[in-house]
Parts: sequence; C-alpha cells; structure tokens
Amino acid sequence: MSRQCTLKDAVSVQGVGVHTGKQCRVTVRPADENAGISFYVGGQRIPALAEYVVATDRCTTLGLDGARVMTVEHLLSALAGSGVDNAHVEVDGEEIPVLDGSAKPWVERFYSVGLLEQRAERHRIRLTRPVSVMAGDRGIWAMPHPERLLITTVHYDHPLIGTQVAWFHLDKIDYLEEIAPARTFGFWEEVEALLARGKALGGNLENALVIFPDRYSSPLRFPDEVLRHKVLDIIGDLALVGVQVEALFVAVKPSHTLNTAFALALRQTIQGE
Repeated sequence: MSRQCTLKDAVSVQGVGVHTGKQCRVTVRPADENAGISFYVGGQRIPALAEYVVATDRCTTLGLDGARVMTVEHLLSALAGSGVDNAHVEVDGEEIPVLDGSAKPWVERFYSVGLLEQRAERHRIRLTRPVSVMAGDRGIWAMPHPERLLITTVHYDHPLIGTQVAWFHLDKIDYLEEIAPARTFGFWEEVEALLARGKALGGNLENALVIFPDRYSSPLRFPDEVLRHKVLDIIGDLALVGVQVEALFVAVKPSHTLNTAFALALRQTIQGE
C-alpha cells in the first residue's frame, strides 16, 4: 500500500471559466491525511464525492445547500493523476478556470510546490463484483482485477476522428506526459447551440480544440487527443468515488453524465460490501 499525499504548499490560479466566461480564482491548499478532496465556495464545504453532483451538462458541477462550483473535472483529474489524496480547494467564483483546456497547467503547479507524503495509507479497494451503468449505445463497466486498467473508446461521425480506442494502466501511466496535455474540444457546428444555452461563453481558440469539418483549430498534441481528453475527464469524474478502485474499467462513448452516474454506482457498491 502506498501512502497518502497532499501538497507541500498552496497553489493559486486565476482565469476565465470556459462556460460562464467569468473570472474566477482557485487556491488549492494542503489538507490533513484522510481529509480527501473538498471544495469551499462562499464558506460552504462541498465534498468531492459523487452524491454531490448536481449537473452534468458539458461539465461536472458539484453543489450543496445552494453553493455550486462548475467544471471541477480537470482539476480533480490533475489531483488524481498527480497522486494528491487530500486537498482543500477554495473557489472564488462560479467555475474552475479552464486555463489552456487541459489538466497540464494544474499538474505543473502541483509539481512546482511538491507533494508531501503522509503517514496514512492510501484508500484503495479491490472490486469484488462487476458494476456497470449503460445508456443506449454508451456504457461504463468495471470488473474485478488486481490492477487499475482503463480501456476507452470514442466514436464521432466525423472524418477526422471516427472511432478511437486505447487502454491505459492507471498505476503506471505518466499522467503529465500522456494524459494531462489533452485539451477540451468541441465541434464548430456546436458552438452556436452552446452559446444559446449559456455554455462555452469563455471558450476560445486558446483554451479549446475546435474541430472544423476539414481541420483542427490548432495542431494536435496527440494523434488521439480527443480520446485522451475523454480519459482525462474519466479520471477526474471517477475521483468522485473517493477511493482508488482496483478493477478493469471499460468506457464506451463516455460523458460526464455517464461518468458521474457510474462513480455513484461504484460508491454505492463499495459501501454495500
């Protein structure tokens, strides 16, 4: 068993929210062992657990007693991918800043202050029976396995993407190099509809990968950057389980709605055992 970790010092970031278009400031502070991850919005503590998910329209939103914070998935993914178990996340605003659309800026800041190993062992559970959540042609499955493996497939009816499949060993992956740089993305024809719904108000070509009918808005960071960003999101949303789960995960056409529903099902399964 590895030991829990927190940050050695606080990390503060300010930037625009990709959906609200508003400036927001976030400070990630060290926390005691066994504290887990919690967000603090206007003095209200919101645990980073699946039962506190209140919305999943294009992002994951947590809320409690009227307090809400949007777009938590990239930050949660960065914390999980960096090996941070315990942190207090203070949010001044409505949304976590999008930065460059990826988790890389967060990870680089975490590594710049360093991680502090704590005494307590990391919370880790071996799944004993299959868990699944399905919705039409989408689904996420977890099967008992001695390691943490993730197989992901996405499909878009677009000539530049089509079907992409990859698998990752979550305990051996170099998160900073292989997953963190993958940017959030959107299709050009979706932009007008998103704006009409009050979404993507802070999105631009500097913080998102826009997919046009025949080209990308900027050079890809990976040939399968679209798939890798989906993996980034899955890692962030599954952090809402609150513990590491040893299992073989298979995600087919994942989304925040599916990811968080699966995280909740996984939490309920673990709590019932």
